[in-house]
Amino acid sequence: MAHPTKVIAEAGKQELFVIREFDAPRELVFQAFSDPAILVQFFAPNRAIMTFDYADYRTGGAYRYTHTEPQGRVLCTFKGIIHELAAPERIIQTAELEGLPEPGHVILEAMLFETLPENRSKLIIHDVCLSVEDRDAMIRSGMEGGLAKIFNQLDDLLRKGF
Repeated sequence: MAHPTKVIAEAGKQELFVIREFDAPRELVFQAFSDPAILVQFFAPNRAIMTFDYADYRTGGAYRYTHTEPQGRVLCTFKGIIHELAAPERIIQTAELEGLPEPGHVILEAMLFETLPENRSKLIIHDVCLSVEDRDAMIRSGMEGGLAKIFNQLDDLLRKGF
């Protein structure tokens, strides 16, 4: 069963929260978000292809990935630092969208994985942007719809097994 993706973004604040439940234990959901070989299977909406230039998923590691359309057009590239990888509780990382007119629009992201009854889990993503304008631009970009598609793809992957 697909669960709704809830985005909470209070006006005038630099932060937002994304909340989503999964019909899988938190250990599996954590693994999906911390293993690049699994991430590439679901973390791109609309049939885009995710590829990593580098992916060192550990505390102190770094990553850089690109989403590309099936026809080859690059949609976006993100890079960041993994500040903490604490299985299966949390991932704290930065994320920066490359290709903007000015660099430095970095997001600090905490992903918290909670256990729910009946072998289910909840993911809470807390993003803090450098400015309210950056946060609002993220929301206007269609982030909520894209995340809903990504999470639905993860649901399918969790049902099938990695």
